[in-house]
Amino acid sequence: MYHIQCIKKNFLALSAVLATGVASTADAATATFDPATGIVNLPIVEVLSEESSAFYSAQLQLNGSELQLTAAAPIAATTGQRNVFDFDTLSVHVPSVTVGADDFYVKLKLVPGSDPLRFTIDQLADNAFKGCPSFAQPGASANSCSLSGTITSDVTLTKNIEWVLQGPVYVGGDNTQSATLTINPGTKIIGVGGSGDQAAYLWIRRGSRIMAEGTPDNPIVMTGPSELVAGEWGGLLISGNAPVNGCNAGVPLCEVPFEAIVSELYGGNDPTDNSGVIKYTQIRYAGSAVRQDEELNGFTLNGVGSGTLIDYVQVHEGLDDGVEVFGGTVQMKHLVLTNIQDDSLDWTNGWQGRVQFALIKQAAAIGDRGIEADNNEKNHDDAPRAQPILSNLTILGRVGDTATQGILLRRGTGANIWNSVIVGSPVCLMIDGERTFANAGTPGNLTGSLTIQNSYVNCATNFADGEGAAFTTSDWFLSQLNKAEDPLLSGYLPTTGSPLTLGGAPVSDAFFSPVDYAGAFKDSNSDWTKEWTVNFN
Repeated sequence: MYHIQCIKKNFLALSAVLATGVASTADAATATFDPATGIVNLPIVEVLSEESSAFYSAQLQLNGSELQLTAAAPIAATTGQRNVFDFDTLSVHVPSVTVGADDFYVKLKLVPGSDPLRFTIDQLADNAFKGCPSFAQPGASANSCSLSGTITSDVTLTKNIEWVLQGPVYVGGDNTQSATLTINPGTKIIGVGGSGDQAAYLWIRRGSRIMAEGTPDNPIVMTGPSELVAGEWGGLLISGNAPVNGCNAGVPLCEVPFEAIVSELYGGNDPTDNSGVIKYTQIRYAGSAVRQDEELNGFTLNGVGSGTLIDYVQVHEGLDDGVEVFGGTVQMKHLVLTNIQDDSLDWTNGWQGRVQFALIKQAAAIGDRGIEADNNEKNHDDAPRAQPILSNLTILGRVGDTATQGILLRRGTGANIWNSVIVGSPVCLMIDGERTFANAGTPGNLTGSLTIQNSYVNCATNFADGEGAAFTTSDWFLSQLNKAEDPLLSGYLPTTGSPLTLGGAPVSDAFFSPVDYAGAFKDSNSDWTKEWTVNFN
């Protein structure tokens, strides 16, 4: 399926057409490769960097086995199929390259430190179905291949094949036989069959990695077979070697069994552990009940480290939690958690990571909390104590007999919440548990372990106090730089005149992009959910 070495060797002899999309058209545009001059012209290249996106036409010159950038000119923003350069991964994704009678996906990698910029060919994959690779079996439907068991060598899932998970699929052993699973832009993965702990799911074990690099125009999709109801498959799970709590005091290496599949361990001593990359990915119709209060979620992160890159991920129609974080230090940006039947974001076991830019939107009829936050269920003072930093959250709750809180902070958790807005729930904010209050300090004399700043609430009841209250949640919230007022939203976006637009402040931490607004979106023209998400409105 892959001919990288052959392509590198014979690239000069190839006469290729680089096919990309042009704004609002379904027809492919072309950029020519002239074998006489070695020049490749790319009419549309989207450059992704931080929170912005820019578009260029570009020219590359073939020089040995590398391509060198010789010209780039800004062009108007566009939609549709296109080339994408992602600064996070230093990769250029070219969706379609025609070589003779064959059509390929090409991935270029930037040569670090090159000036002018130079690229190598990292991958070239056939866009036509040519049968299943050796690590898969033929699937039941056309152009499909099935995966099962444990993958212990590096493999790549490509968009020309519909990949079917037949029951649990693991990548690597537990810190042994480690492997890397690469998933190309536009690839679709379907989980079928089984239930409970035998539901179809994809699990990246400790020591292994997932490299799921989608793009805005070609997101990766992980979903169920019918895409009709939540819980059609078991979801995506990653286990890492970052610190967690839940062990006896003095244990030199804290490893914890996952609550739903107790044979699987997570946790370790490496806060910067790297489990790979997940970008522009949809996780749909996932979740599976194993036992009472022990479930598989849409996206489960067990002891995952800060070296892992997670950005632009949607979890939609999840049976249990949308994203549940069990300890670790994992950091995430641009989350879209929609129509989740339990908690949209849930953490426990000492998570000390970060999140910026998250939209939580509950369905009208079902869904528990926007955020449910614990330190540790059994020992509320267990160390390391959960204390993630979160900024720019927009939480749209729901009403009804079973609706609860926008955010519940309990069981000794810490958190530093910035620049966020909570609306629509019966209760916006609730602090619960004697150790949670003790960890916070008191209004006017906070410890810094549990704070919220530059944030807005607007619910039927804005605040509630749980058991063991040493002060009121209202006093805690209003003693900081926060407001209980209408944030003037239209759907999930701020309207003209919204106090959110200039209601934020930068977070003094290198992970966070500087902002001056509250909520996940600057204004109605800054909707970063467009194009790559499945419809959630």
